[in-house]
Amino acid sequence: MNASHRILNPQALLSLYGEFPHLNYSEIIEILLKRDEPKVSLKIMTNKKPKNTPAKWPQSYDVIYLGISFIGVKKMTASSWEHANIVDQFSIRDSEDSVSVRISCKKDFSIFIDCDWISVDSLVPGTIGGP
Repeated sequence: MNASHRILNPQALLSLYGEFPHLNYSEIIEILLKRDEPKVSLKIMTNKKPKNTPAKWPQSYDVIYLGISFIGVKKMTASSWEHANIVDQFSIRDSEDSVSVRISCKKDFSIFIDCDWISVDSLVPGTIGGP
């Protein structure tokens, strides 16, 4: 993932990974659209384990569930939602008054979001088939 000055609370990612992790080969498992703000939230499952695992996390976990929200959405397009949406490309581009995110998956799914801010909402360890 490219760094952006429009990412709110990037400390969660930075403290675990030391940098913004690349999300290629991760899977988008949930999309939530909200009219208020307006906001789009994604839940992404990745098997990229952090460099610095928090002490309170369990010893055994398979994946990390990453929650990301796009706040103040100005434009969004999405196409071809699939059962398995494996990320092939995740790019972030800043402009003067917004940030644009384009995610393309290995099959046909893609999503483009132009918004005011990106928020890192959650990072939760899990097991395949878990929450």
